Amino acid sequence: MHNIGTIDLSNFFNTKAEANDFVTRLATISENLYQTDFTIEHALMEAFGIKKKDIFILLLREQGIPLDATSALKEFFCQLAKSVATFPVLTITVSFEPKEQTLKTLSTWFVVNTKRQVIFDIQVDPSLLAGAAITFNGKFFDFSVRSHFDQIFNDALTTKENPFRT
Repeated sequence: MHNIGTIDLSNFFNTKAEANDFVTRLATISENLYQTDFTIEHALMEAFGIKKKDIFILLLREQGIPLDATSALKEFFCQLAKSVATFPVLTITVSFEPKEQTLKTLSTWFVVNTKRQVIFDIQVDPSLLAGAAITFNGKFFDFSVRSHFDQIFNDALTTKENPFRT
């Protein structure tokens, strides 16, 4: 098996809520592994849908997990859930509700550039106007337009030619 911590799971989740849902679905599948009518293909399709089921089956094959090896599947699901809990969380505050494609693009950037998937904790604050504020590893970075806008506005108010003066 490869290092489970380097597996890209961005096809399954990008946000904290999605990661929690993913782990819950894995736990449900794991609980049902020993039922007599259990098939991994059916369980994955019920949990994730047909497209993600196919991606998960490919992941199992890449990891050398036999689809009929119940104990190996259970161990893999357990390791996967533990691995998800170690993913770094990046809090990103934006002025709009990001679309799924935006999250996928951000997630892909992190996987390509840092070789590690991050989980996004998305906050929406329309007062940022545009751009983003990011908190990661205890550091805060403000890439929003608001601070620039406030500075321009304050400069305009303090000049003699104040366009807002009546």
